[in-house]
Order: sequence, then structure tokens, then C-alpha cells
Amino acid sequence: MPPYQQYRPMQPPRKTGIGAGGITAIVAAVIVIPALLFIAVTAGLMTVAKNHISQGANEPTNSYGNASPSDPNQADPEPTATVYRMDEWPGYESMVTYVTDKLDHYKDEILNNNTMFMSEYRIPDTQNGTDYMTGYMAALLGTVNEAKAAADETSEDPDALDAKIDSYRTTVDTLEARFKKGQALGVSMTVTGNDGKKYTVDGSRSITLRPTWDELEQRVAKASNSLGSGNAASAQKLVELADMKLSWDIDEGFRQCPAFAGTDDGDNKALTKSETFGFYCPATPNVIYGNRSMPDWNMTYAPAAGVRHELSHHAIHMRCGTIEPEAIMQNGVNRTEGVTNSYAVKYMGANRALIQQSIDYAASTGHKQYRMDAFTDRAAERIHSGQCNAG
Repeated sequence: MPPYQQYRPMQPPRKTGIGAGGITAIVAAVIVIPALLFIAVTAGLMTVAKNHISQGANEPTNSYGNASPSDPNQADPEPTATVYRMDEWPGYESMVTYVTDKLDHYKDEILNNNTMFMSEYRIPDTQNGTDYMTGYMAALLGTVNEAKAAADETSEDPDALDAKIDSYRTTVDTLEARFKKGQALGVSMTVTGNDGKKYTVDGSRSITLRPTWDELEQRVAKASNSLGSGNAASAQKLVELADMKLSWDIDEGFRQCPAFAGTDDGDNKALTKSETFGFYCPATPNVIYGNRSMPDWNMTYAPAAGVRHELSHHAIHMRCGTIEPEAIMQNGVNRTEGVTNSYAVKYMGANRALIQQSIDYAASTGHKQYRMDAFTDRAAERIHSGQCNAG
């Protein structure tokens, strides 16, 4: 993959390059979700009465449990009610698949990148936010476990089976809708983690969701370039307006995404550390890495163009789930950096002249991937509107 870095020329007589960045994870809270993936729910979500119908011990039954005469010459026995099993009832298996898929969807997202999960669903970086996310996963798992445990239940009332099957679907849909709004889940339970500890989920707790990315993006786009006591401080405040963090440990960025540093792919030649202004790493999507050794941080470029480019990598990541959506490909050529520059100018308030100076300097030193043109502008527009596939 190409490096996600950007150049900028130094104000004469100096010349420097700039690079892209990385974003680190939300690390303040202890996420217990991995443990919850294997928990046994000890208190269920619904209190639906279970009707177990038993037949006479000596009466032969058909597949649904109804008694049938053994001798055609005998008189017909007293009529008996038909008893139905849950796992043989139409709709049960598809319901189990539905609720299980719902759980697996969120589980996979968390395991893939729990920091991105929290950003996407606007979960605050607090213990309350972590507890709320944990409670949601526990509630989904509880519903799935109860739905599966209901397989051997029986009833004489088909409508009762239909209603219970529908109730499981309704439960996971309701939980999901409440979760996306930060509302109280309405479920309280105790779960046991694979570490043997008990976790109590408070279904009455709600949270205030973080702003939407559209709102955060507009904050950055409208912000002044002079927010702090200097250019570096102003750039840092821009990052904070995006509800992100700025780390000066550029080496950590390279450790998080080693494939993005030091590669050489023709015109997509990566920047060296000494050329790197900032670094964006999709594996750590909430912190931008800055390089203190680069003098650009003491210049207007930092808040006016450089950091807005790095934030644009995150913007594309938030809108498409990747920093390299199909929309950035032009006839088989990866235009990630050029599209990111166009996005920064169009939607993040970046200074076009400073961006162009950076592009020109990068090209003069063998890094041609940062150029903007009609294609990169159109791709940025498509991505901003949520059209991440190839046009």
C-alpha cells in the first residue's frame, strides 16, 4: 500500500517534504468486549412463559406429539390437542439466523478495530461509553442464547409460537435502534466473562453520543488557522476540534503501520522519516502522528494545510471504512494522496496554494502521488457524498 504522507515545500530558502499520518486508538478505557464474546448469560432478556406439554407415557405419538390409535378396530380415543415444537415451527430457524447475524455483525466490527467501531457509532471515550457498548453486546448475546435455548419448547397454540419468534427479532431490532441513539437499552442482566468475573449490565443507562462526522468536519473546515499560541498549537487544536488527538511519537506511527513507511512503488515512492510531516495509520484511527523534527510545524502550513490533509485521510476512512476506497482508483492507478489533497481543499478548509506548493515540491523529489486534478476533485466529491465505489 502507498504511504499516506504529504509534502510541503519550506518557505525559501528551506525545502522540506511532508508526509501523512496515522491515528491511534482510544486507549483510555478498558474494553471488555472480547471476554463478552464467550460469556454465558445468567439472566435473560424476556420473560415469556414456556409451555411444556407432556403426553401419556404409554401413548404412541406422531412427529408433533399427538396421540394416535394403535389398533384401527378399537374405538377412537378421546381427542387430544396438537402440540407443536418450536424448532419445527416455520420461521424459527430463519429467526435464529437473523438474531445471530446481528450479533456477529457487531462482534466482527469490534474485533476488526474496536476504536473505529466506537468512532463510527459515536461512543464517547469514557468508562460510561465503554460500559454502554459492553452492555449492548451482552444484550444481543443474551437474546441469541435465549432464542437458541427455546428450540425444544412446545405449545398447543401456533400463534404463541409465532409471537415468541417475532419477539426475538423485535428485541434485537429495538436494542440496535436504541444503541444507535445512545438511549437506555431497557435491559438489565448479569453475565459471566471467560475470566470468571461477573459483569452487571445496567439497562437504564444512556449516553450522550459524540458529534457526527459531518459536524466535526464542519468545525474543522470553518476554524481559523490561528487557534493557539503558535502554528503547531493551532494545528493541535484543529485535531481536537475533530475529536481526535495529536501524538508527537512519529516512530509509533511507523510501528503501527510499517507497510506505509519506507516502501518504493515508482511514482508512489514513500517518504522517509526525515521527510514526514504527519502520518495517518488506519489501524489507529483517532490520533494523528506529528514529527517534531520537521520545521513545518513552526510555519503557517501546519494548521492551514498539513494537518487538514491528515484529517482528510480520517474523513475518507470514516465515510468509506477504508482510506483506499474504489473511488480513488484511476485506470488501475492508486490516487489516494491526490484525492486526499482534493478532499482537504474542498471540505476541510485547507489552503489550496500551500497544498499546491507541497505537491510541486514532492514531485520534484520523486513523489508524484500528491497531485490534484479533475479526477481527484471528482473522486473527493463522490466520497464526501458517500459514493465510495468506482465511478
